Amino acid sequence: MKEESLKKKLQDGQVVYGTWVRIPSPIVVEVLGNTGFDVLHLDLEHSSIEWATLDHMVLAGYKQQIPLAVRTATQNPADLYRLMDMGVSMLILPRIDTAVQCQALLKGIRYNPRGDRGIGGPVRANDWGAIGLDEHMKKAESNTLVLVQIESKEGLENLDEILQVPGIDIIYIGPLDLSQALGYPGQVEAPAVQEVIRSIAKKARNCGVAVGIHVSNQEQTAYWSTQGIQYFTIGMDVAFLRSAGLSLMDSIRYKL
Repeated sequence: MKEESLKKKLQDGQVVYGTWVRIPSPIVVEVLGNTGFDVLHLDLEHSSIEWATLDHMVLAGYKQQIPLAVRTATQNPADLYRLMDMGVSMLILPRIDTAVQCQALLKGIRYNPRGDRGIGGPVRANDWGAIGLDEHMKKAESNTLVLVQIESKEGLENLDEILQVPGIDIIYIGPLDLSQALGYPGQVEAPAVQEVIRSIAKKARNCGVAVGIHVSNQEQTAYWSTQGIQYFTIGMDVAFLRSAGLSLMDSIRYKL
């Protein structure tokens, strides 16, 4: 599934499933990209993935024809359009606290007249110059998907203003950071945390913005679907490895 079909799926109200990648290897992208997920999130914020490795991971995503959303570790617009020149069309913006901050970042990833993204000449995003500038700019505008993370008290307080910033496709909720901001570290099932998540989802949907969340199991997915959330990430590569290893060793020990 390419970015344009993923965006249409969201616009049609369909459910999207993804997972997180933290292991710095293109092989992980190749393997998980062929397991049925709609999208993979490459996490630069909480991993050791470096730019050169990321470049190869993007190529692995091209091979499997699966959209890759990259979460940055900085608040630098130049890093964002560097990712886009590399061929990334989906960006996850963490720690968004104000509309001004959000607007500045979104301006940096859009070409004129909606923004001030630099024109990089021949890059992977324009097939190293094989795609003309006009076509490339139109494609960049139509294919770009932006996920904005709300995970702080300040972000919650400014949510109404943030939702008015043009160009946000998905409000993405990270329950762990949100629970910490609300005074319930790690207690994502706490009633106060659940109520805030429901409030975020309702406000975003009322503004025509899709809502995403990270979940731990099928039950959470089913529940949040009833609250209008349609974009889900579940699990991550390191967790899959650990779970498989524990399961295998438990079965071996049991048989012995």
